[in-house]
Amino acid sequence: MILAAHAVLIIAAIFLAKPLAGIFGDWASGLFMPGARHSRPQPMYSIPEGRMTAEDYAGALEAYAALVAEHPEEIAPHLRMMEIWLRVYKDPESARTVRDNALLLIKGRRNKERFRTAAQVVLAEAGVET
Repeated sequence: MILAAHAVLIIAAIFLAKPLAGIFGDWASGLFMPGARHSRPQPMYSIPEGRMTAEDYAGALEAYAALVAEHPEEIAPHLRMMEIWLRVYKDPESARTVRDNALLLIKGRRNKERFRTAAQVVLAEAGVET
């Protein structure tokens, strides 16, 4: 009886080894080779940030606009443009225009909600009604 049970376990192990190894291998490969979402190029914030440091605000706005054109799903460049319009140029209408355009460009309900919340904070900090 014990010998038959061992034989059944060995046969089951032989048949299940390949599918289990495939499942575990697919899971473990994600640790060393990330999926497609990590293979896209990341946005370069150094150019607009450098222009901000040099107080070239018009150049920073252009660089952020170029960043938005390349990566419309990113939230940060939209927010930074809003901050420039509010804090440097003191132009809330342009900041609202940036916000409205961003809401059209940003994909996904979750990302839109995050942006909407962050934009409300930026506008509120500047004393602008939303």
